[in-house]
Amino acid sequence: MTGVNEEYRQVDDFLRIIESVEDELGSGPISIVDLGCGNAYLTFAVHRHLSRNGRTIKVVGVDSKAESRSRNSKIASELSIAGEVEFVASTIKEFPNCEVDLVIALHACDTATDDALAWAVKSRAKVVLVSPCCHHQLNKEINPNDDDAEIIFRHGIMKERFADLLTDSLRAEIMKIYGYRSEIFEFVSIDHTPRNLMIRAVLTGRMGERSKFESICAKWKINPYLAQLLD
Repeated sequence: MTGVNEEYRQVDDFLRIIESVEDELGSGPISIVDLGCGNAYLTFAVHRHLSRNGRTIKVVGVDSKAESRSRNSKIASELSIAGEVEFVASTIKEFPNCEVDLVIALHACDTATDDALAWAVKSRAKVVLVSPCCHHQLNKEINPNDDDAEIIFRHGIMKERFADLLTDSLRAEIMKIYGYRSEIFEFVSIDHTPRNLMIRAVLTGRMGERSKFESICAKWKINPYLAQLLD
């Protein structure tokens, strides 16, 4: 039961973040895509939360498991909101890009977070709210030019945490390069989950510079997966 309560707390705090970006979504109908929706706790909560003032909301939940689609679609039908909340069985990468106001993803594992961010960029989503989960790609790839960095990587846990921070920092920087104002912050207390960071990105259309990003990649001899997807 504790795990369920913690998940509900994360969803509740996620909704608070959505409140902070409602003005960016405009005053008309809102289209939302939840990438890697799983059991759709967040999907249904977002629909109800944004519908509270009579706004027209269309939400699509995307998950690779067909059984998730069946379960969630049944719930939507029972709630008489099947016309407003739709579920699709698809990987994030294979889900067709489309015009959308808000993209969300809660704890998409490893490079699935990169898939979600890339999908959002290609769809020119107005707002992107993504809470990453586990990180593996850069942890395997990091090979710095500086021999002094050995003191950081002498202990596996330190390399893992460094790779986590580097991964999300570069994700936020890549979003800036592709025309988003981005930031990283804690969206829920670490008491509820160690994976408590969120990347918030708002489309501005002002493309950022690549020089700092490329310098960091050269220093650590890395090629972030999100950059590969977008390049």
